[in-house]
Amino acid sequence: MINLKTKYAFGGLVIAIIIIIVSGYFYWKKPAPMALTFTPITSIVELNRALKIAAQQQHPVLLDVYAEWCSPCIALTQKTFPATKVIPQLNKFTRLKANVTANNAADIALMQHLQIIGFPSLLFWDPQGNPLPQATISGFINADDFSHYLQLPMFSPAPSSASQKTP
Repeated sequence: MINLKTKYAFGGLVIAIIIIIVSGYFYWKKPAPMALTFTPITSIVELNRALKIAAQQQHPVLLDVYAEWCSPCIALTQKTFPATKVIPQLNKFTRLKANVTANNAADIALMQHLQIIGFPSLLFWDPQGNPLPQATISGFINADDFSHYLQLPMFSPAPSSASQKTP
């Protein structure tokens, strides 16, 4: 017959093993990257409103113009944007998305306004709200290249006039 001390020792051992397993799970489990959110844009008016707000906040802007049938667009959304090295960089941007799959009058007007010629098209504005046509990316870009691209100085805020004064 098992005595009381043995029962308590065995129970304590089981509890200790459970605590070790649970602690190890939380210690080694890598947190899932947070999904990025993009503000949907469906018209030129919405785009201009979003650009104005971003300029007031001194945020650079990324606009992803895509169509649901576009396989490079899907790859960009599934592989590039959620990449661990890309997420912190994109968090510095006001992120906008224009789904032009319907190809309706508003979509066509927006694409003409933005001079879109292919999908996906990634368009950028600097933190002061100025368009950066030289920064436009047409087609798929992998996470490594996109990460390097987002580090370009054109996406950083301009130095304040106080820091440009000479002593």
